[in-house]
Amino acid sequence: MLQTRQHGPVTVFRMGRHVAANRRWVLYETHAFLLGETLIDTGTIAVRGEWAPVMKGLRCRTIVNTHHHEDHTGNNRLFQERFGAEILAHPGALAFLEDPAKRGLPFFRRLVWKTPDRSRGRPVGQTVAGGGHTLHVIPTPGHCADHVCLYEPANGWLFAGDLFCGRRLVYLRPEEDFGLMLESMKRVAALDIRVIFCGLKGVVENGGEALDEKIRTMEEIRNRAQALSEKGVPPGQIRRRLLGREGWMYLLTNGHFSKQNVIDSILQNRRKGGD
Repeated sequence: MLQTRQHGPVTVFRMGRHVAANRRWVLYETHAFLLGETLIDTGTIAVRGEWAPVMKGLRCRTIVNTHHHEDHTGNNRLFQERFGAEILAHPGALAFLEDPAKRGLPFFRRLVWKTPDRSRGRPVGQTVAGGGHTLHVIPTPGHCADHVCLYEPANGWLFAGDLFCGRRLVYLRPEEDFGLMLESMKRVAALDIRVIFCGLKGVVENGGEALDEKIRTMEEIRNRAQALSEKGVPPGQIRRRLLGREGWMYLLTNGHFSKQNVIDSILQNRRKGGD
């Protein structure tokens, strides 16, 4: 599935892999955004065959990857070969772009997004031009170490990659860092954000309000988890009290996405002396 729509000057690409015969069920959709001739993320390679008719009306000179994950870099090579686009990314993402298969993806990630082809990029600078706009590059680690967001101050646009992903935090991967994610969100929440262009949710209006709500819910979970831990409540019981039983994401990913990872990351940060 690959759909396009306009949000002002930003072209929004919504995509995901169909897993049912009726082509209605899409596993974990993702988004990419085109501003002028600058493409922010390239989505999943699982929809590579659907790009051909869409690309006829496009021009792309620059690709900015918000981070190295395969649902954000999957069509890098396709755009690079078609348009000769230059790829920019955090320095920590470049080795993955050059050899995605070397890292090895868990089965469910290969199923949902597939492994990208090789591509080659260079380090992104402090700003990127796009369609007459200046995008400021903001390091936002937590989801992964090489995550960045792009901020356009004149319109209050935040191209957030996977920093936001909804107003509530329910699941984390084991490698994600709750404390760093919260710090990164607070850093960008200090900006004037009117619209979030989110890798998972697409276009999120009233972006500053949505981000503030996400921060409040994360702080509440953190404070309650730490308080229960200080009373001697085991981590598994803390998770059940605050987040409930594990759900379908836990089953689908064989425990990689789990509610328990949220609690464990909070408590690990507490032991390290974080907030």
